[in-house]
Amino acid sequence: MAPIDPSALRILVSGFGPFSDYKENPSWLAVQPLHDTRLATDSGRPIHITTLELPVSYEYVLKNVPGLHKRPPVLPSSADASISIPEQGYDFIFHVGVSRRGPIRIERVGHKYGYNRMLPDATGQLGPIVKHAESPDTESVRGFGEGYEEFPEELSTDVDVPALVAHLQMEGLELGTSIDAGHYLCDFTLYTSLAVSRKVSQEKPRPVLFMHVPVREELSTEKVTDMVQRIVLWVCNGLS
Repeated sequence: MAPIDPSALRILVSGFGPFSDYKENPSWLAVQPLHDTRLATDSGRPIHITTLELPVSYEYVLKNVPGLHKRPPVLPSSADASISIPEQGYDFIFHVGVSRRGPIRIERVGHKYGYNRMLPDATGQLGPIVKHAESPDTESVRGFGEGYEEFPEELSTDVDVPALVAHLQMEGLELGTSIDAGHYLCDFTLYTSLAVSRKVSQEKPRPVLFMHVPVREELSTEKVTDMVQRIVLWVCNGLS
C-alpha cells in the first residue's frame, strides 16, 4: 500500500452489512471497491478514501459511529487493522444505505425520535427506548437518550444538498433529495453522525452525508460506486 500524502483530504465512506435476505448488502458492495482510492480535487489537493462496513445494529451504531468522528478516529475492533488512521480526523464522512423502493436520494435530515417501526435490526433488536427530552413525563419513545439531550429533534446536514444534486443531474445522473430517512438504521446512523460531528467541532462541523440507494435490477453496483466517487469529489472541491 502506497504512503498517503500528509496533505490529503481524508474521507470515510461506510456501507451496511448483511441484513434480512441480503447476505451481502448492496450498499457495502458499492462502497467497498473505493477502499484506498486516491483522487484529487480540481485544485490538485490529494484525496484518500477509506471504506468501512457497519453492521445493521442500533447498539453497534451508538457504540461505534461516535468514534469515527474523534481526532484521531477510533475505528471498531472489526475494522481492518491495516487502515491508516488520520491524526486530525476525517474531513468528510459519507454513509450509504439501501432502500426497497424510490429513487436514489441524498438525505437532508436525521431524526432524534420516532424509531417505532417493529422491524428489528440484524441482531433482532428494536430501536432504543428513551424518554422524550422535551416531555420527560410522557410515555417513552424510541430514539436517542443519554448523551444526545442537547440536540434538537431534527438535524440537517451542512452540505448544500440541492446544489450537489443539481450538479450531478447536469452530469446526467438520476437522483433526488429527501427529508425522511426512514426512521430505521439509516436515519439512526445519520442522526448519530450529525450530532457527534457537531459535538466534536461546534464552530464548523465536518460534513456528513447519507445516500439511499434503491434495490433495483437495472441499477448496477458499478453505477452506485461511480456516483459515490463523484459525490466525494464534489464535496472535497468545496473543502480544498
